[in-house]
Amino acid sequence: MRPWPLLALSLFAATSMGCASTGPFVWVDALPPQAANGSADLVIADGDQVVVKVFKQEDLGATERVRADGKIALPVIGEVVARGKKPAQLAAELADRLKAVVVAPSVTVSIVQGNELKVAVVGEVRQGGVFQLEPGSNVLHALAAAGGLNDYADNEKIFVVRRSLPQRVRFRFQDLRSAEPKNVGFLLQPNDVIVVE
Repeated sequence: MRPWPLLALSLFAATSMGCASTGPFVWVDALPPQAANGSADLVIADGDQVVVKVFKQEDLGATERVRADGKIALPVIGEVVARGKKPAQLAAELADRLKAVVVAPSVTVSIVQGNELKVAVVGEVRQGGVFQLEPGSNVLHALAAAGGLNDYADNEKIFVVRRSLPQRVRFRFQDLRSAEPKNVGFLLQPNDVIVVE
């Protein structure tokens, strides 16, 4: 996690760039699904809350916190080591183990890391700052926490800056408001910075 003093410095840099050109970015629709929800670079750790869903088999899913021994307990399967695995890797392992019980099981695994989702919102919003959001929040939730866009905001220049992504991710306010799937499906991660130009 990035320490807050460094985050404050990056906020200053981000806001001072607002007057310059837009710079390099990628539209959210161009991101692969794994980059959008962050699962590509996440690895399950002790204390993480893991949500396991089995398509059309609700009784086989569970929400479990990873114990100190790195394991979670699931219906039918029992105890499974989750620590150190990516969500897609664990999902494939669980699907393989469920084949004895379910025909062609479809398993998804997602992580809620701890209970803290602090993000910063800067630029042309009514009240910028650092906000505590619910896990699973998206850009629209962060903008709402900041009081929405101000009168000087460019509705087509909303960006997310994330350390694990090589470029800023760009959004249009209209796409967020109309619940366009790729826009609202981009889940925020701790220490993301939302910049509105």
